[in-house]
This record gives sequence, C-alpha cells and structure tokens, in this order.
Amino acid sequence: MVEGLKIDTNTPKPDCVACTEAKQHVELFPKITNRNTQTGDLTHIDLWGKYAIRSINGNQYYIMLVDDTQQYILAKSLREKNQAPQAVMNYLTYLKV
Repeated sequence: MVEGLKIDTNTPKPDCVACTEAKQHVELFPKITNRNTQTGDLTHIDLWGKYAIRSINGNQYYIMLVDDTQQYILAKSLREKNQAPQAVMNYLTYLKV
C-alpha cells in the first residue's frame, strides 16, 4: 500500500459497459400459458438416436410424445428409426380409444 494514499470507499464508482451488461437479465417467461383444451390437439414429438451402444433389448433410438394439454409423456424405445411412424400411429390410436 502506498503511504499517504487514501481511498474513499463511500463514493460510488461508475460501472463499465461490461459490468452493466453483465448485471442485466432476461425477462422471465410468463407463468400463464394458453394450453389447448382438448387432449391430443397438440402433441410434441421428439425422436432421439442413434446411440453407439445398443440397450439390453437391442434398441438404439427412442421416441418421446408429450401431450400439450395434460403434459402426459410417453417414451418408447425403438430398435430402428423406421419404427417411428408406427409408434406415432399407435399413439394416435391410443388417443382415439
């Protein structure tokens, strides 16, 4: 420490641009969302794979179907990617029944 140099800690220092930008935050998503009223009106589908290692049953893919209204999740393991359309058709049959 330099002799005779006094630092005033009570005086606010101006923030640099980087400090100001770092303190900014993004507005949160709204808590209220409009969801469809009927089950099956909107389904989010995601197909994952191909995994390098097969599962015990020989599966390398899985498909996930999420109903937007009830947040019902169905995950199904698939051996091959070409089984995905049949899994979607089975899900649609499930919705009708």
